[in-house]
Amino acid sequence: MSGYAFCNYVKFLEPSGSSYAETSYYFQNFTVNGTRTRNGDTYSFAPFVLATGGGEKNGDRSSNVLAIGASTEAASTIILNLFKQAVEERWILQVETVSLNISTFADDLLISTENWRVASYEMDTSVIKLRLISPLDAVKGQVPRRKLSEDLVGALPATGQIST
Repeated sequence: MSGYAFCNYVKFLEPSGSSYAETSYYFQNFTVNGTRTRNGDTYSFAPFVLATGGGEKNGDRSSNVLAIGASTEAASTIILNLFKQAVEERWILQVETVSLNISTFADDLLISTENWRVASYEMDTSVIKLRLISPLDAVKGQVPRRKLSEDLVGALPATGQIST
């Protein structure tokens, strides 16, 4: 008999000068009411789901959603405050999806690492959603307007022909 097990590790990154620094908010969605350790960092359990594999017909993956149940008033208030701060301060959410060993549930293989800019949040009576957009949207105003030149990269080809 075979099976599959996956864990999503998420951590929030906040702007720090011209880059991003880790916050103290680390969550995983596999070990219920427990913690998991990855790369020396401890991730607490949070019952969240990510809209994986979504996108447009043309393959565009410029948005995503992290959803978490609005289970109690106290928990919802804490989550809303975290999401509000993440939106206002333009945080990045880093998501690592890892396959687990089906016998031991230990981390086995890193499937993907995604970086998303936190865009907005919303809530209804049952769920709180954190809207995520491409991290490129977070820096598009800061991207230098450069042209590829020999000064930057060295010799450039003069034609599209490849010879061996």
